[in-house]
Amino acid sequence: MKLKPEQELNASLLLVNLPLFAGCPKEALQAIIKNLDARDVLPGKVLMMDQEIGRTLYLLSSGSVGVWKRVGGEKKQLATLKAPNFFGERSMFEESPASALVKAEERCLIYCLERSQFDPIAVQFPGILDPIKKNMVEVRQKRMGPTPAPEVPS
Repeated sequence: MKLKPEQELNASLLLVNLPLFAGCPKEALQAIIKNLDARDVLPGKVLMMDQEIGRTLYLLSSGSVGVWKRVGGEKKQLATLKAPNFFGERSMFEESPASALVKAEERCLIYCLERSQFDPIAVQFPGILDPIKKNMVEVRQKRMGPTPAPEVPS
């Protein structure tokens, strides 16, 4: 469902404060907001499957989601993302499969941006791509935590 006027203001504040969009032109962010869909998501709803080729960026405005991965035949929760946050950027911008399953832990308000909606914006505002790609690397490093130093053979 397209955003209501009050949701547009909320989405605008969300985008400006998300690290993914730091350094992006304001006009491009406004174009993104015009293409967002709002979803009210109930607890337990799976939003993204592990290894799914997704074409949606999820902007978490309220609530929280769990990030799950099968490790050694066992499902493990890797993280909890609390609003304000985002996920699905890897599938959206790198066209690679999702690296984990994402499921709502509580009721969430999520703004969704489909790749088919984003592509014309990227053509109109080509300056949006470089900051997003740079920010994705930084966000991924923060989410994964510090990389341990390699062991040195003795």
